[in-house]
Amino acid sequence: MKRATPLAWLILAGLLAGCSPSPAPALPNGDAASTRPAADTRRLHALIVGIDRYRFSDARQPGAVFSDLRGAVGDALRFKQALADVFGVDVDAPAAGACESSNAATTTLTDDCATRARILQALEERIATLRPGDTLLFYFAGHGSRYRDDEARDQDTGYNGTILPADARNPDGSPGDLFDVELKALKDRATARGLYFVSVFDACNSATATRDGAGGQSRSAPPFAGSAPPALTTSASGGDGYWVHLAAAQDGEEAQETGGAVGARAGVFTTALVDALRMPGMRDATFGDLIQEVRLRVAARGHATQTPSAEGALNAAFGARARTTVLFDVAQSDGTPVLQAGATSGMTRGSRFALYATQADAMAGRARIATASIRRVDGATSTLMLDSEVSGKLPKRLVAEQVAHFLPVDAVTVANDLPTGPARDAAAKAVQATGFASVAATGSTRLVAMDGDPDAVALRADDGLLLAELGRVDDPAFADRLAEALHKIARVQQLLALRTNASASASDPFPIATCIAADGYRPTACPPLQAGGVRRIGPGERITATVINRGTVPAYVYVLAIDPRNAVDVVLPKPGEFDRPLPPNQPYRRSGMGFDTPGAYRFVVLASATPVRADALAQAGTGSRDLAACTSPLERLLCASSEGRRDAGVAAVGDWSATISSVLALPKEPAP
Repeated sequence: MKRATPLAWLILAGLLAGCSPSPAPALPNGDAASTRPAADTRRLHALIVGIDRYRFSDARQPGAVFSDLRGAVGDALRFKQALADVFGVDVDAPAAGACESSNAATTTLTDDCATRARILQALEERIATLRPGDTLLFYFAGHGSRYRDDEARDQDTGYNGTILPADARNPDGSPGDLFDVELKALKDRATARGLYFVSVFDACNSATATRDGAGGQSRSAPPFAGSAPPALTTSASGGDGYWVHLAAAQDGEEAQETGGAVGARAGVFTTALVDALRMPGMRDATFGDLIQEVRLRVAARGHATQTPSAEGALNAAFGARARTTVLFDVAQSDGTPVLQAGATSGMTRGSRFALYATQADAMAGRARIATASIRRVDGATSTLMLDSEVSGKLPKRLVAEQVAHFLPVDAVTVANDLPTGPARDAAAKAVQATGFASVAATGSTRLVAMDGDPDAVALRADDGLLLAELGRVDDPAFADRLAEALHKIARVQQLLALRTNASASASDPFPIATCIAADGYRPTACPPLQAGGVRRIGPGERITATVINRGTVPAYVYVLAIDPRNAVDVVLPKPGEFDRPLPPNQPYRRSGMGFDTPGAYRFVVLASATPVRADALAQAGTGSRDLAACTSPLERLLCASSEGRRDAGVAAVGDWSATISSVLALPKEPAP
């Protein structure tokens, strides 16, 4: 798929996807996420739009061809609450029953108030009054669609996108949809004024249904068939601003919602985005880092066929042109360094820090004194353990920069969708008997009746992908088959939780450049990502995986591929080759590989100071693994998940690091 010119601005054309409605959230009481931080200094402003009830849907207009939604308003309010909790934005507070509210920082439009004219007016007003360096964030949850583009032709599909305000699709033919070209003009005007324009869309542009067996739904309006988009005068461009667009899925994919009955669902994309924003460090992460984390969370939720999309200045961060350095104070307690941040700041055991004598040294990444990892986490502080001995005495006060955040493994949860009865009860007991999995209505995998055999049980991902056929519940081998299938999921979660989130800086001990792309590129010239900020591989295309050690010391480098069904294969080292440390600035690659299943593939890149038995980490479709080969600390950390636990005796982050890249394998085009 070709990459569209930036002038086309893919804010909607290839990026509108979603229909991810969710209910308005019940806010937690007393936890760290619900405690609003001090007011942020990066000047965030937002227009928040969520639409469940449409004036001309089939609920109010006989013969209409699209329906109301049941939670897009909840998604919008949940995202707005995250702005308050994470960034300290003073968000507006609508009166009871009101569909519009506004203050100096934010405007919220829901349902009948979210008309085409009011959305455009709200954007125009913010653009006109904000100052250079302000961020204008436009969040939209609701229906999306597309229209035939016979003029610009900037999409391979021949279609560009629209979003549907509450008054869209009026039978009288009056303008209703908001077209991508209109929003592009507003974006250009904003960036020309020096604003940072960030759009986040949870909407659909595809009218196809989700696959059979999916736990969620996806909704969209049919393609727009009215008059052409309104003619636009040449808009301003250039300026000192930037733009970023994040969307629920790639062009042609279905973004989905999940969990419970209609009216009690949560948008997969919005849920992943809000959860990622609440992670330690993500408040100041780049948009590229943020969308990577969102993609991993969407796939882990059982939606390997949905790949969130991103375009624009992905090296920027909220309110800044680049990631800002987050520093922490470190005090000495009886000779032990104590980080002045703990559980309430999101610290986790095993996370790693670089220690400096001054803030100036930390900001410049120079004169690093030592590195240390968190050994114990308390409420407001964390005890550090130096990774190696240092010469001389540590200064009484230190400054720390987090260089790797250790992510706890999510619990394996299973939704039991079997009909009420003995089989359902027996399946629930089998899940609990594993000792590491539990039954939950919002589980990322689902127990469902087998197609064609209602007495047999299958395990499916949340998007309907078949993971395992388990047979009848009264089969003596059922519990073993279920436990093995869930073990496979647990192993992949353990592997993904290994990611260290280390930023490219002088503090990163193993900076590894990775490129997974179609065969034919030079080792040092990785092709740019396609539209949506993701690598796409067409049916039958062969790929090359390349790693380059960008550090200053040799490193053992391993690449593992996780397919949509949670099989894990070793990509590098190549079959039959012995481990050798990769010297600095030297590439290592493997070509001629292919994908046998469409969907999202995740590539885990491990870099270590010592060799690792990478073959011990592989698992086939059966989930088998050679536990006897898990001998090194890093291997034990990974392989402990085979028993549904983490090896508590292994340091979480030490002389190794792990990063993850995602690649989208495209399905074959249907026969005409």
